Amino acid sequence: MIRNMKFRSLFVAASVSLLMGSTIGCSTNEGSSASTKPSASVAPAASTGATATTAPKEDPKIELTVWAAPNGTYKPGQKAGDWFKEDLLPEWNKLHPNVKVNIELIPFDGINEKVTTAIASKSAPNVFLDYPGRTLAYGQMGALASLESIIPPTDLAQVKKSADMMKMVSVGGTVVTLPYYSTQLGLILNKSLWKEAGAEKLLPQDEFRTWTPDQFKAALKAVANKDKGVYGLTLFALNEQGDQIYNNIISGYGSKLFNADYTKYTAGDSPETEKALAFFKSLVDEGLVTPHPETLTSTNALDYWKQRKNGMAVASAVHSDIIKNGLKDGSVSGPNEYMYVNFPSTTTGQAALKSEIGFGVVFKNTDAVKEEWAKKFLYWSVKDNVIFQTAMKSFDPLGKAPAWTETDPELQFLAKLSTKTKEWPVIDPGWGIKGYPEMRAAMFPEIQKLFIGMSTPKQTIDTISQKFNATIAKYNK
Repeated sequence: MIRNMKFRSLFVAASVSLLMGSTIGCSTNEGSSASTKPSASVAPAASTGATATTAPKEDPKIELTVWAAPNGTYKPGQKAGDWFKEDLLPEWNKLHPNVKVNIELIPFDGINEKVTTAIASKSAPNVFLDYPGRTLAYGQMGALASLESIIPPTDLAQVKKSADMMKMVSVGGTVVTLPYYSTQLGLILNKSLWKEAGAEKLLPQDEFRTWTPDQFKAALKAVANKDKGVYGLTLFALNEQGDQIYNNIISGYGSKLFNADYTKYTAGDSPETEKALAFFKSLVDEGLVTPHPETLTSTNALDYWKQRKNGMAVASAVHSDIIKNGLKDGSVSGPNEYMYVNFPSTTTGQAALKSEIGFGVVFKNTDAVKEEWAKKFLYWSVKDNVIFQTAMKSFDPLGKAPAWTETDPELQFLAKLSTKTKEWPVIDPGWGIKGYPEMRAAMFPEIQKLFIGMSTPKQTIDTISQKFNATIAKYNK
């Protein structure tokens, strides 16, 4: 079975605090100007060097380039990521009009190629607002600045005590992405489809909404209808973003993806991985998932979900806003009563948890002033105002429970689920592995071959293991 990768007491305590949301004031995506006003502080006091008797210096007149992946919405009707320019940036301009920030949204298709090309040509942005699954690889390339100078010493000490947290926010023992962001991933399903099929009882019934692979498959069968073009789930394998659902369920079968020091991909050593891949192939062969997953991407899966063409999708708390806003603007077909559930697991009453920590990086810059202010902008964006927290549906593993969970029972469920990290296995994301993007890119062609019958589950995992371990060996020379 999976090694139970327990977060240290820091993350456990922070996770438990998520249950205390009822003590915090209400906040919604529509918030008032009073509720969205960011803190006047730009960076923690420990890093500013200011004293009560020192007059603040005038901000330098500089420009910063910020790239952002199009994630999250803050107000109804917004497209994902538009809040960066429409809501976050105006608040920054009120505080620091001399420090001009130019924000560019980078589409997910080809995002890694665009960033790595910019690094190679020395034209990287000052700040990149994205998650460590992509950004830690840039740290492995030596392109990221340390953020330890802007993190208060007490917070930094807590982060460094947690080996599991450090895997997600550091490179070579140095913190390069801010640790004030955490998300809990699972599956979000449209309960309306199961109600209409008279099969609501097939959905998870226990407190933490767990289910076995057999129970999961039975639920998919209940709503799959080829004649109507509706399926229980959409698998996808056209690009590397397709690795997540496979890794999550492989972990739920009891396989450990990597060894402790990231010198080996170990999933291929477990017969449970072959069983998990056989399970995926059975979903395709039995017509329970959208046909031809080898030609589909995560974007297709999300679009089908919004159109009621599939029953569920991989999701974080952000997806609740996609439903709420989409039902209002017509981009989501109703009825859609959303419900968060766990990935299936062969251990009854338990799931392998997908908890992710960290967001945002600063690229190294020969201009020390720009690098300093890039760090200040990043800290302010992620830590010092509720716009980011609300739009990104972000938990703070070092802080209090966010107010945005209070009005939605489904978000409260995610908050409660995060407390199980002290008991259940936590999926190792592998972000700190050198060559991680190459490994992701190497996986999806093998999944494609599995789906079209060019390889067996055993051949698939053997080839993936060979490719992954060759990549690890290459970078560990």
